Amino acid sequence: MSDVAVVCCPRCSQKYRVPAERMGARARCKKCGQGFRIAEDHPIDDETICGWVTEDDPASASVLGATGVLESPAPKPVEATTHANLTAKPPPSEPRISFERIDELGAYFEFPIDLLRDADLRASFPHRCVNCLSKTDLLCHLLVWAAKLPRQDAFNIREMERRTTRRLDEMLFKYKADWLNHLESLDVLPPPFNEPMPYFVCDHCSAVGEITTHTLMHDGAEFCQIGIANLTIALEFYRNNGGRGSPAYQKLLVAGRQQRDNEWQRLPFAVRSKISQWFHPEESEDFMGFYADQEFARAERGAAGLVLTDRRMVFKKYAASREYDLKRGGELFIEATKATATISITQSGQREASLTSHPLAASSLAKTLTEMSFPWKVNVKTASK
Repeated sequence: MSDVAVVCCPRCSQKYRVPAERMGARARCKKCGQGFRIAEDHPIDDETICGWVTEDDPASASVLGATGVLESPAPKPVEATTHANLTAKPPPSEPRISFERIDELGAYFEFPIDLLRDADLRASFPHRCVNCLSKTDLLCHLLVWAAKLPRQDAFNIREMERRTTRRLDEMLFKYKADWLNHLESLDVLPPPFNEPMPYFVCDHCSAVGEITTHTLMHDGAEFCQIGIANLTIALEFYRNNGGRGSPAYQKLLVAGRQQRDNEWQRLPFAVRSKISQWFHPEESEDFMGFYADQEFARAERGAAGLVLTDRRMVFKKYAASREYDLKRGGELFIEATKATATISITQSGQREASLTSHPLAASSLAKTLTEMSFPWKVNVKTASK
């Protein structure tokens, strides 16, 4: 078998497996239509970092299987540029929002409340899932300024955060550049907080805890504060609002890279909080990944699932809790369809564990466990349904 390299499209950062002997050949990305010369080592700049996605993002499936790169460039699809052309506006030359800080919950930005009337600001969230960074199957969610909700509506804040308005692709197709003006205003909020400011979540992720809002007073003036958990989204949001090139932008760039390289930090804070209730790392133990149980609602992600470390697998589901020592070996069995995958874990002297996961997440688990060289037998069965 020939050597295989992972390459990235220089435009959209879609990943592909490519035989090493094809290095230097011309190709065209099947996702965005960009023609490029295949090369393993692309410069790692801020544009590339913004394009990186997690392994369980459905948009990155090609890295797990066939190359997906066409040897002979084909005409560029019209649809590949539609969204970018409709919404691409040059960002302001100076930041119109202030970067405040980064903490374990994410990055925080502030701006005067009057800027909520600025359509460019309200359209400045990147067209990516604020959780997994996917660019496909995006649902529009609206920022909810909880501090401005009437008392009778304040108890429904979580329901309002989960509520979707429209699908982004349908909005862009139907209304083109005027899509923002066709989002419904939040009538329960006073002006200008009722102005719709959308962010985006894919079909596979939850919106809860990804974006937070607050209002603050500075020298007698009221300001809005937005917290963004995913630092890649925060970086793009700040860039779209004129922050590129500033010291704060460079700080976000470094922090985003560190978050991407840390499997634990890549998880949303709300998910980490739920996992921490049943998973407690041992001294010097390395966290390798979390695999959610899809039988639980997205808003409950982290309440159940499987944690993989460099020493063990820890399983939690309702009252059931299991721990599997990787050195002792065992069997991992995956039965997958296009939509779901059932993961079963067996080990001598332990009760079996079973959970339902996304097929790509299950594939990632199998790949990671195999590469760790412990005495585990990994079996995968696929079905067409």
